[in-house]
Amino acid sequence: MAGIISAVIMFSMLFSVGTGYFLFVNTTNTFYVKSLSDRTSAMQAQLNEALGVVSAAGSNNHLTLTVTNNAAISTNITGVLLIDPNKALYTFGVGLSSNTTPALPIGLSQGGSATVDTSLLIVAGTYTIKVLTQRGNAFSATYPPSAVALAEQALASGVIGDLYIAFHSFTWYKVVTCNGTQQCLQKQGNGFAIPATSTTAPIAFSMTVTDLNQLRQNITLDQFTLMTEFVPPVPGFGGGSANSYAWYIVSNNTNVLSAYSKFTLFYNRPVTLVFASSSAGTLVPYAPVILSGTITYGFLVSHGCQGMKQASCQSTTDNYGQVSPYVSTLYY
Repeated sequence: MAGIISAVIMFSMLFSVGTGYFLFVNTTNTFYVKSLSDRTSAMQAQLNEALGVVSAAGSNNHLTLTVTNNAAISTNITGVLLIDPNKALYTFGVGLSSNTTPALPIGLSQGGSATVDTSLLIVAGTYTIKVLTQRGNAFSATYPPSAVALAEQALASGVIGDLYIAFHSFTWYKVVTCNGTQQCLQKQGNGFAIPATSTTAPIAFSMTVTDLNQLRQNITLDQFTLMTEFVPPVPGFGGGSANSYAWYIVSNNTNVLSAYSKFTLFYNRPVTLVFASSSAGTLVPYAPVILSGTITYGFLVSHGCQGMKQASCQSTTDNYGQVSPYVSTLYY
């Protein structure tokens, strides 16, 4: 009996110790995997942060900073580091020597912006600025603001204004029925020359644009953004009388079209806009009547809101509009 009891006790001890060790290893591994996953997610979020920082002379000649969240995720501004022209260091924010007005931290949702006053009187020279986030990123700026190279490129070659137009991207399409009832794009070629016979059926255009606003502010386009082609009153080009044709912006998902839903252009992110409707905010494919031998001169008319959240962009808050010349098209 003693041997049997001893064996039972030994087995119980081994089972308990083995089970406990297995549970310990499994729990430790679970914590490790979760920690690794959390760290990976945090690193991805850190890489996705994108803030635009613009310095300016505010009221009472105070140095102010306007910070715009150009990323698809929310962010928290926790600190500002600043070196003045005399090489003195100033620190603002959570756990630092002083604070801004309004006080840090400040949360910014997607497309949001905030202006903070450092209360520092501006003196002659260059200020170096770092804006810190909760995720550990630092975004730089200077005062006076340095020239933005891409904005200079826009002024020189793309367009005069906030939207840079990639002229080589100008493309025309036939609008065809697909999947039973849907309207789809059928790519034809560049939009500089189009057979006039093609305009007996609905056609559409696309153009790639980039928001290069010098303050790095976002732009929300509304349903009144359009592409128009103008026929001047020159004999032999459109019958000697002035005329115009307009295609309104539509939404485009893998070449399947739908009525336009407004979206936001973020700084320095190219976006392809599609113009295919004869009326604003709807999808009514447009088949213009254009004579062979007609030359039209094109304009992209962008309209909406600048420097505000997409949800705040309503017909009563529209503050942005730009007419951008792009190219001429020959209908042959």
